[in-house]
Amino acid sequence: GINAEYGKQWYQRRVREAVVSTQSTGTLFEGALRAPAFVYGPMVEHLRGQESHGTFHVSDWFPTLHSIIKAKTGKTVKLVNPIDGVDNSAMILNNGPTKRTEILHQLNLGNQAYRMGDYKIIVGNPGEYDGYKKTEGRPDIKIQYDEPEDFLGKLKCTLGLCGSFGDYIVDEDGANVRLYNVIEDPSETYNLAAKKPEIVKEMRARLEKFKEIVMPAQFNGKINAAHYKHNGGIWQPWKDDMEGVEINQKFLTKTEL
Repeated sequence: GINAEYGKQWYQRRVREAVVSTQSTGTLFEGALRAPAFVYGPMVEHLRGQESHGTFHVSDWFPTLHSIIKAKTGKTVKLVNPIDGVDNSAMILNNGPTKRTEILHQLNLGNQAYRMGDYKIIVGNPGEYDGYKKTEGRPDIKIQYDEPEDFLGKLKCTLGLCGSFGDYIVDEDGANVRLYNVIEDPSETYNLAAKKPEIVKEMRARLEKFKEIVMPAQFNGKINAAHYKHNGGIWQPWKDDMEGVEINQKFLTKTEL
């Protein structure tokens, strides 16, 4: 759903609902990032009722559908530039394993989130969240902390203040870091960063590689012509003629990435 209703899965960290507005503040936790999808049609009738838990990014739809169309009709299109998506047609048509090994959630807005295999790292502020949705008949989910060994830490836990006011660690460069195994811990309750520094280092190095090609965020003004009220009540491309429009893009080959 949208606005105050999104991110309310029982087992996932969700977004904080705004008190005054009907809008909600997005986060970098799974409750705000993860979305279900379904595929229906005669080509997947044999998979009716099956589930897949493989990773699939929105950019994968083009190469996946392109591959399916090519196999079905023999027709193809020539790609002018490399694309970000991967061909996951085997995942769609046969419930095979995903070919996607990583997902870059956010990079150029000051805070970072990145998925590599089973692990997800959040660097910086993940956004405001209000815990987990309480659901009747289901156990409450709480953030997990290691049992402290020092007297002050034990005293804080006795008072219900385990972990102080955050569940992050501070890395060598001063950045707040959270690392989760989202397969074993889909609720993101236990920060593994302190116990797996080698994975933190590897994933942060990968983020630095992405920074070499990231485009700056564009905060364009509102364009009335793009409003759905002027397009038959639907959101759609509003400008047909793109001739002369300069698009600044940078590319690295797959091997460079």
